[in-house]
Amino acid sequence: MTRGLFDALLNVGSNAGSNVGRHSRWLATFFIMLALGGCGERISSHGHTIEAAELDLIKPGETTRFDLESTLGRASFEGAFGSGKIYYVSEIMVEPAAGRKRITSRTIVAITFDDDNIVTDVEIRDETTGNVIAHLDQKTPTPGDTYSVAEQMFSTLRRRGE
Repeated sequence: MTRGLFDALLNVGSNAGSNVGRHSRWLATFFIMLALGGCGERISSHGHTIEAAELDLIKPGETTRFDLESTLGRASFEGAFGSGKIYYVSEIMVEPAAGRKRITSRTIVAITFDDDNIVTDVEIRDETTGNVIAHLDQKTPTPGDTYSVAEQMFSTLRRRGE
């Protein structure tokens, strides 16, 4: 009689009992090590990381927007309302095992242009120079969120008349 691939796991054969325990222990150890291997913190970077050598190439009064974008690539975003600024943002985030993501480092390079698209100013901001914004996990209070059922019906009827 020939032995199949899964005979040892199904307790078929003469000394299958001893093999099952050994295989089960190896299999359990493998899965435990695999699960524990995924429990480290993850570090990820986002955005444009601009090196110091690249910043040295930007010369206010000489560098054009075309030259800048050919060197650094497209900006992360542009300033609003025709401010003449573009921004390159990079940040490093750490996510501990079973924890929340948090930003460990953020750098913003703000570049200002004049009307002829020539660089006039380069400003570097990091987490120490920016404003700290607290993230709240609470619901934003809004008027009307505490109405009873009757008050909601009457307020709807009152609005229909308008």
